[in-house]
This record gives sequence, structure tokens and C-alpha cells, in this order.
Amino acid sequence: MISKINLLINISLFPIQNLKFYGQQDLVEALDYTGTGTLANKKRENAINSIRSKLYKEILTKAAPNSVDEINLMMQKFYPMLCSEKEAESCGFKSANSESRVHFIEKKLYQHYFQILEEFADALLSYRDGDVIFKYWKNDANKDKQWKFINFMEQFKGQEKVLFFHAFSRFIPVDLLIAVHHSKNNIHDPIQLHEFYQHINLADAPLDDILARGVAENHIHASAAFNFSILWQMLMNGFYPSEYFKKFKTNHLAVSPEVQKYIWTARLLRLVMSQYLKDTQAEYSQSLYEWIKANFGSEPETCKLLLDLYDHPDSQFAPLDQLQEAIERLEIAFMSNTKEKHSDFIGWIFPEYQYIKTYGENIFLHQVMAYKRNLEDKVGSSGHFEQFFRIFFMYISIKNEFYQQVTQPTLLHGLDFFRGYFDRATDGIIADQAYFTIMLRTLFQNRYLRKIELRISILNSEAKNRKKLLHILESYKQILIEDYKVNIDPNSEFPLLGIVYHLIKRPDNLDKDSLGFDDARDHTLKRLHFGGHQETYIKQVQVIQQLRKNVPMATNFIVGLDAASLENHTPVQVFAPVFEEARDSQYDSLRIVDPEGHVLPRQSLFFTFHAGEEFRHLNSGLRRMDEVIDFCKLHAGDRIGHGIALGVDVEEWIRSNPIVIMPRGEYLDNLLWVWGVYSRTTQLRTETVVYLERQIDEIAGCIFDGILPASEFRASSLFKTYKRRFKRIKDEVQRANCKENNDEERLFLCYHQENTLIKMYEPIYVDMNAIEKMMIKDMQDYLIQKVASIGIVIEVNPSSNEAIGEINSMFGNQLFKIQSAGNRDLSNILVNINSDDPMIFNTNVSNELVYIYYGMLQQGIGREAALDWIEKLRRSGMETSFIRGTRNRAEYLRILDMTIQALKDPYYC
Repeated sequence: MISKINLLINISLFPIQNLKFYGQQDLVEALDYTGTGTLANKKRENAINSIRSKLYKEILTKAAPNSVDEINLMMQKFYPMLCSEKEAESCGFKSANSESRVHFIEKKLYQHYFQILEEFADALLSYRDGDVIFKYWKNDANKDKQWKFINFMEQFKGQEKVLFFHAFSRFIPVDLLIAVHHSKNNIHDPIQLHEFYQHINLADAPLDDILARGVAENHIHASAAFNFSILWQMLMNGFYPSEYFKKFKTNHLAVSPEVQKYIWTARLLRLVMSQYLKDTQAEYSQSLYEWIKANFGSEPETCKLLLDLYDHPDSQFAPLDQLQEAIERLEIAFMSNTKEKHSDFIGWIFPEYQYIKTYGENIFLHQVMAYKRNLEDKVGSSGHFEQFFRIFFMYISIKNEFYQQVTQPTLLHGLDFFRGYFDRATDGIIADQAYFTIMLRTLFQNRYLRKIELRISILNSEAKNRKKLLHILESYKQILIEDYKVNIDPNSEFPLLGIVYHLIKRPDNLDKDSLGFDDARDHTLKRLHFGGHQETYIKQVQVIQQLRKNVPMATNFIVGLDAASLENHTPVQVFAPVFEEARDSQYDSLRIVDPEGHVLPRQSLFFTFHAGEEFRHLNSGLRRMDEVIDFCKLHAGDRIGHGIALGVDVEEWIRSNPIVIMPRGEYLDNLLWVWGVYSRTTQLRTETVVYLERQIDEIAGCIFDGILPASEFRASSLFKTYKRRFKRIKDEVQRANCKENNDEERLFLCYHQENTLIKMYEPIYVDMNAIEKMMIKDMQDYLIQKVASIGIVIEVNPSSNEAIGEINSMFGNQLFKIQSAGNRDLSNILVNINSDDPMIFNTNVSNELVYIYYGMLQQGIGREAALDWIEKLRRSGMETSFIRGTRNRAEYLRILDMTIQALKDPYYC
């Protein structure tokens, strides 16, 4: 299903989906019937061949067609005028008036694009209670619409349609689709955009009523807790870090690597179009071409650059210095007299709409659609329409190209692939107070949000962390005053905020020698494998705990500690002493006294840990989760992020992975962990014991042979060392170095020696035979029971899990393995539903719950049972949040004010 959806979307939007057809010249030439004879026919034929060549290459990269014939048939459906001269004529692309034929062809082409967008918008969008909503019901049930292009949508409803929308929204930004839909439905007054940002409500009415009771977002990374509109707005206004484009690495889907050039071109085009719309909005008497000449005739270089953008749209992007100069000249010409500051220059150009709370891009697109509507049938405006919309679709092509660089499609699993999207998106954000304000305001557009935990990195000093926390809380308070009017009604409903600090997993090199370590010299920690990393993590935890101690009021908002990023980078062993340090009772007390003398309970620091999200071998993911629970001191109410390994179908995973490639040392750790679990049961099969011990002996021999006697290869000895590695590295190495002639100590030190580390990291193949399958099933069942009985909460992130982990569908979520409707036995694991990274996955927590809901329906669960289950998940999200306590909103605001004051003034406490 999803491959067919991707194919439909790619073909239907191919002229504007990226820079492949930037400027539309191939399409215009393919439809140019002004000339006759051999040369004209050859020119059209070449253009058609160019289109097909580019399109086939694009489709084979992004979709999975059954055949070239399928592509051609879909082309005939969406773009029949490109398939034959007869079709071009029947579609009206052969004008009778030769004098204006070229203008006519281009105008018809852009109208064709809009017609496709209108049909998609009509099929996918509607309105309810002042919201833009997803049209989840079956289209055209009464057969009163005549779909020209997308009559296949008549077959889509419910969960199938959700899949289509989910794929579509990960392909291009939906703001243009919304603007097109508004225009078609006569929503012309800009006030209709008030308090609309980007959120499309996916829930049906009964589900919406449940979500309206309040949802919690318990897993969201602050650096990606924004949306594409914010990033695009910042880029269009030049608000991004100076090194952004130097660090930007395009992915394999990129048409152009010249990101800075095309972004600056988009800035210039957006400026030109916006000011043109402003200057001509009353009469549209002047074409864009004429307007450029009239306004920049005295500046030949700028004028030439702007006209070249129009006249030669298929040429290379202009040099950066020329683009920068042209942007500066336009800003001087049209915005030099204003003293007001705006997050988007659209506010300068259209000051009459400043009171409307929305993104500048929404205002811009609204003005574009007004121009289209007013000019489309206007007499005496030949050339106006096609001139403007040639520039406009150049702009849209750039925007879509960039969107596909920062919004992850479901093409390749794994955090390494995801990391590229994350970096390309988040590196463009300046994380200052202004960012935190717009980020929180965007998150709060989900009006059902009641609690939100933001995950942020730990800076290298208490002062820096104090300052960052202060910026976040001040931004939060500003929004509560401006948007929730808490200064008028302090008991109004608003989202509660908590901060979870996360440690970032990082790899280490193999250039190690434990003999080079000297406990008295910190720089020698780098001689120990992950020794330096571990001490850095411990110091980071100490910094945060010191902040909580020195500013006791901050404990009301610092609620958790996490370890995040690429799971294969850092073993759980490294973090065990780190989390033990964080849970040390020396940092906690029972009560705090606020500056006004009130006695308050002290909020404890809860733990969460990204584990079981990315794994080479399914047992690796399961093992890491078990290690986190046992060695990182997780208690009931603590959480594990993702935990995908718990819910993967073992049979299906093995069918997809009959042979696994993985580091030798990782496989040995898996075997030892399995051996340790089995050693605590009396139901162990003989063949499993024989297989396990033979595998352990063989793998250990490859690593330690020639260094240790064979007697040390016994599973019991190796397992003892496996558990010892969860202790503080420098202490254990110091102890082992004092007894290095002891075989047990030498075995431990092998994990800090280059020659053995090389063998451990060497890739090997593991055959997923019947015993391996049996062990995986046993370990998965064991861990499900353990997680459920202890009360560890699993953070489920549907969009993220599908894109990153071993989940092959939005509806094949691990939730359905670890919970079941109405099941109250011990195998039902506590979960909460979250969005993870809204920027990369284009989602929010409410819509993630909707995806789960439609997944339930696809599983055959009735609507009543599905709604009951969603209500249970909604409540679980609220109840398993680290944001604790039952204070009323007025008391909460009083604590927030005192915390802000305490962060500003160390003596206030």
C-alpha cells in the first residue's frame, strides 16, 4: 500500500516536488506547438525524452513501481498533455491564437498544477469547530464530484486515507495545500488565518472529544521541537547560524548540492513576489516583469539579476555575492523606513495583517491565492499570470527540495540515516530566547496539550545551564501571559512544563592501553575505552544536580535525566555509574522552603533512557533494555525511550534478516546476557545450553586466544566480567592494574586494550538458525514480563519508530505487541505516546495518538473498544509524566515566578 501511495504522490507532483524541473522549461518546450516542421517536432520530442529520463530516475530513487508501463500510465492520468499531441489538443494546450500561444501554454500548465493541488486538498482537508481537519471519511460518497486526476481517492477512507495523508505530509509542506483549499472554499479574509499555524487535526469527532480531555508530550527533543514553517521562516529572513550551510550535507535525494544558493534565491524570489503583490494588490495593472523594470531600472545589476531569474529559469543559480547584494538592495528599497522588528519581513510588507497570529508564510500564500483568483480571468492581463507563477513555482520547487532534506521519509531505517535529517534541520536554528518563545508557542498550538517535557542537552557549567533554563522559563511565562492571559485569570488552563536533561551517546576510538592510565592524571582517561566519556557524563550529572541544589526552586521544573542519540555508539555499561551518581541520595531532600516561607515537597529526578530503538540483532536491542533496567537503577515510573525491540514480530524479523552482520564483541555480550537469563530458570533446553556454550567458547576464543588460558573462556567467568564492566571504569582498571597477573583481572583489562578491541569490533556474520530464533523469542517474552511487573513505562513514538526502527508500517506499531485492548494481566506494559522530533517527522502528540487509533481499527478492533483504549493511553500519558504534583494553576504560576527570580538572582533563594 505505502509503495503505491509514494508512487502516486511522486508522479502527481513531479514538476514542482523539487529542483528537477526547476523553471518548467522542459514542460513548456514539450507543449510548444507554435512551430511546425521537423525541427519543431524534434525539439518537442527532445523535451519529452528529457522529462521521461529525469522522471524515471526520480521515481526509481523514491518509489517502487511495478514497471515502466505503470509510470507511463500514471503520467497519462495526471499529465495526459505530455503523452501525445492529440491529448495536448484535447486538454486545451493548443491555442488558436498563435500570437499569445506561449503565454497561453504556460498559464494552462500552472492552472493544471493548481487543479491537481485543489483535488488533493478537497480530498484530504475540511473544517470543524474552527480547525483545519483531516477529511478521514470516504470522498464523494454521493458521487457528486467529478475527479479529473485523483478519482482513486474515492476508494480511500479511514486508516488507508491516514496512510496517504501521512506520506503526503512527509513529501511536501501542506501550507500550500491549505491555502489552495481556503481559496477554493471562499475563505478570503486573512482574519481566517488567526491562530492557525500549521496544525491539522487528524482526529474524528469522537476521538477529538477524548483528546480534548488533555494529552501529555513526554518525549520531545527541544532542538527539534519546532516545525518546518519555523525553520523556513528563519531561513527566509536570514536568521540562522553563520556556519549552517558549511555544515549542511545533502542526502542522496538532493537534486542540487548548492543549498545556500537556492535558499538565497528563494529569499530573493519571496521578497520580490511579496512586494509586487503589495504594490499591485488593488489593480494588478502591472506585470511582474514591468514592475521589476519600473522599480530597478536605475540599478542595472539588480534589475538584470531579477530579469535573468525569470528569463533563464533553467540556468545555474546566481553567485552568492550577487544574490546577497540584490537582497540587500530590495530590503533598502522597501523596508528601510520601518523601525519595528518582525520575525518575518512579511510583517513589514503587509503591516495591516500584523495583528493576525500566524506564520508570515501563511499570509504570503494567502496573498498569492488572492492574486490568482483576481487575475485568472481578467481581460487584458496577458503575460501577468504566467510571469508571476513561473517565479512562484520556482520558489515552491526550492521550498519542496529543502523540505525533503529536513523531513525524513520512510526509505531507510536506522539512527544514522535519521541523524542526517536531524542535523540538517536543527543546525539551522539559533537556540536563543526568541527561539524558545516561538518553539513553545508552536507546540502549544495543540490546544489539548496539558503537560510537556522538553529534552535539552547539558552545557559544561552550572552558569550556562542556569542561563538556558532561565531563557526557557521566561519564554514560557511570556506565552502564558500573552496567549493564556494568566495575569487576568491565573487559574486558566495551560500546559505544564518540565525539563529532562539528556546525555548524548558518543563513540570512542580503539586506540587504548590500560597501562597508560594514571588515576592522578585526568588526561590519561583517554587510554581507557569510554573512560573519558564516562567521567564527562558523571561531571555533567554533577553540574545538573548542583544546579538543583543551589537553586532548589528549579527542582520543580528539572524533572528527568535521559541518555539519547545513536544506540550503537555507546554501550549501556558506560552509563551505569552515571545514573547511579544521579540517583545518589546526597542530592535529594524531602522538602524545600520557597523564598516566601512556604514548605514544598521536593520533586525527584526521574530516569528515562533511549534503548531498544536501533539494533543489528534483535537480542542486542532487548539486552540493552534489560541492562538499563538492572544497572542504571530504573524504578517503577521510570521510562525507556522507544523500546521497539519489545514489539518486533520475531518470525517476520528473522525472515527479513536470515543472516545478521554485527561486531564480534556485541554478539558475545548478547550470548552472555542470554546465558545469564537462562541460568536463572529451571526450564532450559539441553540443546540450547550446548549451543550457547559452544558459541561463547568459539567467539571468546577468537578474541582472547593467546592472551588468556582456555579455562577463562568458560561462560561463568566471562559472565562475571560482563557484569563487572557496569562499574566505574577508572576504579576497576585501577584495581585490575594492581593485580594484572591474575587471569580474572587480565580478562577485564582486555576490554581496554587495542589488540582485543579490534577483534571485538570486527564484523562477523551470525546465522539466524532455529536456536537463535528460539532464544530471541524467549528473551522477548522474558523482558515483556519483567518490564510489565516492575512498572517501567515504554515511550512509544509511532512516526519516529516507523522511520527509524524495525517497524514497517504506521499501523504495525510495537504497542500492539506489548498491550492489548481490555487486557489487564501482567503482560500489559505501561506506555505513553509521544512525537519525539516534530520537525523531522512533521507531527505532534495528538496526531500520534490518532495514528495509533487508526492502527487499532486496522487490527480489527471496534471503534468503541478503540476509543476506550485511546482514553487509557491518554490517561497513561498524563499519569506517567515526570511532571508531578496536583497544584492548582495559580500556585504553579507563583512557583514559576519564584523560580525565574531565583535563576536570575543567586541570593534570592
